[in-house]
Amino acid sequence: MNYSRTTADGDYEDCAPRADALVHSLRAFGYDLAMAIADLVDNSIFAGASNVWVSYAWNNSDPWVSILDDGRGMTEQSLVEAMRLGSKSPLEARDPQDLGRFGLGLKTASFSQCKIVTVFTKTTDGAESVRFWNLDYLQSSKEWKLGRSPAKNVWSLLKPLKNLKSGTLVLWQNLDRSIERDPATGHVAETSFLERFLYVKQYLEMVFHQYLENRKGKLNIYVGEALCEPWDPYLKSNDFTQELSSEKYEENRVSAIPYVLPHVSKRNELENVRGAGPKGWNAQQGFYVYRNKRMIVSGGYLDFDLKAEEHYKLARIRVDITNDMDHEWSIDVRKAVATPPDRLKGEMLRIARVTRQRASEVYRTRTGVARKKRADDKANNIWLRRQAGDKIIYKLNTENPVLKQILSEVNLEKKWVKKLFHVIETSVPHRLIIMDGRDNEDCHVDLPEQLIPPPDGLLDICRELYQQKIDQGRSHEEAVDIICSIEPFDSHPLYRAFLDKLIEGANNESTRRTDN
Repeated sequence: MNYSRTTADGDYEDCAPRADALVHSLRAFGYDLAMAIADLVDNSIFAGASNVWVSYAWNNSDPWVSILDDGRGMTEQSLVEAMRLGSKSPLEARDPQDLGRFGLGLKTASFSQCKIVTVFTKTTDGAESVRFWNLDYLQSSKEWKLGRSPAKNVWSLLKPLKNLKSGTLVLWQNLDRSIERDPATGHVAETSFLERFLYVKQYLEMVFHQYLENRKGKLNIYVGEALCEPWDPYLKSNDFTQELSSEKYEENRVSAIPYVLPHVSKRNELENVRGAGPKGWNAQQGFYVYRNKRMIVSGGYLDFDLKAEEHYKLARIRVDITNDMDHEWSIDVRKAVATPPDRLKGEMLRIARVTRQRASEVYRTRTGVARKKRADDKANNIWLRRQAGDKIIYKLNTENPVLKQILSEVNLEKKWVKKLFHVIETSVPHRLIIMDGRDNEDCHVDLPEQLIPPPDGLLDICRELYQQKIDQGRSHEEAVDIICSIEPFDSHPLYRAFLDKLIEGANNESTRRTDN
């Protein structure tokens, strides 16, 4: 190999990294507990596991975590290579089903959470092997010395693998990165440690949902005693989910399917809760990038200059790539970041904008479908949206028929109306509404009917406006459609029911007179 025209091999010398220094750099890759466990589940999937058990225990303030699978296991030689830093080059050709790339995942994920990681493995012929890394030993020795004989008290935690025909168990101990201390007492917080696994379960249900829902060769993942259920980001079982046209690129190595999720009025309570995902409705909008069915990105707009806005939160775009595109999509070691190559950015941005527009249309309707537009539609709204420079303001609509009728009844002078409207318009709690909407989706609309029943006075106005339309020669159905498109008569079913009863009463009276 021609390294250089002027440098000979004899001019090079070994310059191995310091074990104590490098290992602490490797601990700072940015994993959280859920990401780190997911990285190990990747290895279990590639090993052909049908079941993965994530176990954990507080263990009297000395907590441990283990990830056990029933895959094919590793030979001793394979285990040593798996424990080696950089065991494979990301440039090497990989099995199409391999979920790894850098040869670092097992180590960096484990180092990010603990100081002692032990791997016990068993092949289908019953051969067992074990190795461990002890970061405190690396710190003191400054050498890459791999442990071969765990302490006696460790074997009881490795014992579950012995009950399986084959598989691998990864044990984390000395969890200095996964526990917190009470700032007041200095005591380790047991509750915070245990609660983290609620999120771990949610995260695994999200990242591996395609494996969990696959009927053929289905994967089961247990967190503690709980079985993970697949999370469907797209609510495909709901008939009101819109799947927009799919597109393929790069000789089918990249595919994109945009989804617009149903309006809140078209979802049941379980869909409202589950559909929010681990991060909530607003944060879960955007792109979902998968590599070999494994989710890499779970929401957000990649590196595009698009903000996650409330009215776009029903937009979710699925993108699948093959595992030979890791470099082109800038997949990181944690498998938590992806950026499309420049040649595809224009297409991805176009898809995002179209999907966001469709999602906004659904979000802004109260029934999940756009109502019919009328020539006087703007006059029917109580609030008008106005652009003031780079700001958006909302003004009460003095042409709204209901407001006009109320103002005529109270007979206020214009200056008093102006004062009243100004006070209302300048005191709308915009920020509070946005915050409440993020925490509890659409909590201000689609309220239960019994929560805001119409007052009698508004029902009287509803009847008066309806009668005006009847006097103009409109049919009952036409008059009702017009009146019930006016705010606030479009916000409660009682208004339509009230008007329908009027015609029923009139018909009954007509029938009674005829009979007499």
